Amino acid sequence: FIDEAGQCIEPLAWCIFPLAPKYVLAGDHLQLPPTIISYEAGVMGLNKSILEACVESFDDVFLLNTQYRMRQSIAGFSSAYFYNGLLQTAVHLADNGTHITFIDTAGSGYNETRGTNGMSLQNEGELTIVKKLLENELPDFSKTAFISPYSGQVAAAQEVLPPGLRVSTIDSFQGQEKENIIVSLVRSNEDGELGFLKDYRRMNVAITRAKEKLYVIGDSATIGADHFFNDFLTYVEKSGCYRTVWEFDL
Repeated sequence: FIDEAGQCIEPLAWCIFPLAPKYVLAGDHLQLPPTIISYEAGVMGLNKSILEACVESFDDVFLLNTQYRMRQSIAGFSSAYFYNGLLQTAVHLADNGTHITFIDTAGSGYNETRGTNGMSLQNEGELTIVKKLLENELPDFSKTAFISPYSGQVAAAQEVLPPGLRVSTIDSFQGQEKENIIVSLVRSNEDGELGFLKDYRRMNVAITRAKEKLYVIGDSATIGADHFFNDFLTYVEKSGCYRTVWEFDL
């Protein structure tokens, strides 16, 4: 049995395939791919996992189609977008309130900036909203985590958010969960550049970590032209709560 096969590169798998007549690969090829440090190796195809290759080549593919982590509306978008609507939610996790919220910073001037290392991005305005959420809606820090695709935003968050709060990049948080998750998308620019946000598998990880409440903070003017995020915003308007930065006393 090979667990987390969605992050296993093919050469590694072929090192052990001769050792047994049958293999079972378990994992999710629609979440984070293998970590490939060499750009050239990635271009040549080593960024594809053995699980992804097998899903494309074999018929013996089975979906574990009931999830037991999160409320139905939190899982609903990923089910529709990534899993053809086949992912079901256990009965006891049916919605009993608002479980998914998007907070729109469009028009606020909360633009992305370069971090202190001059490389990764951060967005101080989004962190201001996070602090308000923690003060007024999520007082139990032990049940909440803050995640972002950008290490610069994570570093900035570690400086200004309460010390009892879990702060992490999305990549580091794969496989983990919390009752409440706050996702800071960071990107806010006039050109609609999305960078890491274009890796929808990473976003699939981000929006499926929360068990009870998911908050996503972003700029609809920057992300809204992208088909994935446009679909996500439409979903939140229908199945959750769409809020704006102007609702907060900042």
